[in-house]
Amino acid sequence: MDHPQFVPELARLHFEEWGYLNPQETLDERAQRLTGFVGRGGVPTALVAMTDEELVGSALLVAHDMRTRTDLSPWLAGVYVKPAYRQRGVASSLVARVEAEAIALSVPCLYLYTPSEAPFYARRGWQTLEQTEYRGVAVTVMRKTMVTPTV
Repeated sequence: MDHPQFVPELARLHFEEWGYLNPQETLDERAQRLTGFVGRGGVPTALVAMTDEELVGSALLVAHDMRTRTDLSPWLAGVYVKPAYRQRGVASSLVARVEAEAIALSVPCLYLYTPSEAPFYARRGWQTLEQTEYRGVAVTVMRKTMVTPTV
């Protein structure tokens, strides 16, 4: 992430949205973890969408996102768009940008899990790998093969 000024707000938004999936993690711990993504390229990295100087959304590229599936790596995670900016293509753009980063890194396959947005990802070429329960929540684990563009 090239905009460290957004770390506290992004940590708060992620904590409010998904804190129930990681109840032992505090807001400060989440912010500290995101600080480790600042100025990174590769894995891990955080990408943000912004308008003017306002944070609009985020997407993360991380080594692991499910402690029960450490055999899979890397993961698309933290796809979040503020409610006022939803249904405008922001999430699609963020996902596409993480996919482009994965291709640039020669990542053969990306993974994600989602409690409720499997149709959104399926429309973007992601395939269901499994339905499972993670931390007491029913989730869909998905994968997408990264195809490098031919010249």
